Amino acid sequence: MSANNEQIMAALLAMLQANCGATFKSYSRRFLMWESLASANPAVLQPALYLYDGVGLGGGKTKIEQRGRGRPSVRVLSRTIVVYAQLPGSGTPGGQDATTPGGTVLSPLYDSIDAAFVPDRENAVTLGGLVSHCWIEGESMWITPDIDPQGQGMLTVPVEIMIP
Repeated sequence: MSANNEQIMAALLAMLQANCGATFKSYSRRFLMWESLASANPAVLQPALYLYDGVGLGGGKTKIEQRGRGRPSVRVLSRTIVVYAQLPGSGTPGGQDATTPGGTVLSPLYDSIDAAFVPDRENAVTLGGLVSHCWIEGESMWITPDIDPQGQGMLTVPVEIMIP
């Protein structure tokens, strides 16, 4: 029997937490929309990484592929990692740093996520053997924090997960 979605998503979040470590101040599967960040109680510690199951932002889809007569189907989950990060000084009395390019805030966060996908003994990211393989694929969206008046930025990273 194959793993269920909850086991897979919990394993993916645990892998990201273990491999990204202190790069992110908070990790969650409970997604917050951009509009809710300012009013979140307690305040969201950023940079924050969310593993998002829902539709939109590039994910929220499950594709079932039938591999032939008498052969079991294969599921491919499309999910999204969403990162929120602010310019240095955002939300402080001194105000945000007006000289830092927004891409320099998001680039190391993306690099940390990319590096977290470390192949195991089977030369694939299998989330402890729960899935055939898991990888980053698709378009990543970067909303750099230098375009937002409050210095808020967002990054999305599309993830594909194949389940035999």
